[in-house]
Amino acid sequence: MTTEFEGVREHLKPDETLRAAVWASRADGLTAAGLSKAELSPFRFRRPVPNRPGDRRGVHGIPTSLAVGLDEHIRTVSDPRVLALTDQRLLVLAKQKTWFRPSTPLRLRWECPRTELKSSAGQGNGRLRLDFADGSAVTLITPAAGLRSFLQG
Repeated sequence: MTTEFEGVREHLKPDETLRAAVWASRADGLTAAGLSKAELSPFRFRRPVPNRPGDRRGVHGIPTSLAVGLDEHIRTVSDPRVLALTDQRLLVLAKQKTWFRPSTPLRLRWECPRTELKSSAGQGNGRLRLDFADGSAVTLITPAAGLRSFLQG
């Protein structure tokens, strides 16, 4: 495990083993021009563009589902989160924004038991799909090299 994910270890239980960690983010939904198709549409004033968890592209599940809960803590590529897989849990950690400390420790944002993670699969171009036991699913963006190691964990 590289040093960039060393902060994950302090969130592990005494009998827990870290299997893999990867930076994860959500697509911002923008086109190359910087605007989404919905923002360019003349009908954009008639119906609001949903931006709540569960309404985003790549998130499938009811508002109380695990995928929607995870998605609430995932940000765009400018503020990625650490997705860590242990032998017992799936964790989402974020860098703490502190002005007076030189290091930026990680803070636990979300977790679920590993048994609730039904499957994980790479979908090409660094996309990671997580399917949960409650029937929900979420697709995240990860670095391609990190994706391979996460799927093996």
